[in-house]
Amino acid sequence: MKVIAIYNIKGGVGKTTTTINLACLLAKMNLSVLVWDLDSQGGTSYFFNKEHQNNNNLGKLFGNYISIYDVIKPADTYHIDIISNDANFSDQFISSASPLIRLEFLSNELVKNVLSKVSDDYDVVLVDCPPGRFTMHDNVFCSTDLLLIPNIPAPLSVYCNDMLVTGLQKLKSTKAKIFSFFNMVQIQKKLHKMYLSNAIEDVNQLKNYVPFFSEIETISHNKSSIFHQLKDSKAMVYYENLWDEICEKMDWDIFRIYSGKVVELKPIANTFADTMLIGQTV
Repeated sequence: MKVIAIYNIKGGVGKTTTTINLACLLAKMNLSVLVWDLDSQGGTSYFFNKEHQNNNNLGKLFGNYISIYDVIKPADTYHIDIISNDANFSDQFISSASPLIRLEFLSNELVKNVLSKVSDDYDVVLVDCPPGRFTMHDNVFCSTDLLLIPNIPAPLSVYCNDMLVTGLQKLKSTKAKIFSFFNMVQIQKKLHKMYLSNAIEDVNQLKNYVPFFSEIETISHNKSSIFHQLKDSKAMVYYENLWDEICEKMDWDIFRIYSGKVVELKPIANTFADTMLIGQTV
């Protein structure tokens, strides 16, 4: 089982849409996927119609009062299960935890130990991390094989990304590889072109990127990922190329594009809420 955390200290860079579309791509490749929505906003859970189903449960999970199997729910898409968001969860749960759980938490072993229970059940786990930086983030980073950072090719985003990567590389308790990629790219902009060109020299920067597409922006509105939409969707190719480069960098040949059976994804049930989330701004 491979664990990938999708993270950026900044919001609005497309962490949630990246998580959703990668999950659906992997499901289409007939891989079993667990999506863990650790962002209290719950954008990923909303997309899969599972929002708030674990409210007040993550503290119980990490406190060892319930099993990880108690919080996993099947999504409406083949091959995808989800641990939905807990809107009330924060690092404060540790104040009432047992000494053993506190030790696991402070030594960044807690998330790793929880996920170890399902290591034989899934091919890939995708963790949609909240923005910011908390102790729980370090627990996630120390449980992952890959830390994937979506980033926008703009001055402040690039500056924050450089600081973030440098800081994460100093986290001694993680063996995760760290890669960034440019998201929401508008290639007609000179500034975006410049940053794409400069990225060639950065060993932590993936060469493939995902452009800005309206169909990606609205996936949380219509609850239809690009892999549930038209087969000739241009955006699909960019995610496929991104994933292929990730597999090459990580030596995950078994997970390369179309290395297994390709399956058709059935549509996700289309329900509307009063408040629509716009995918690319999550």
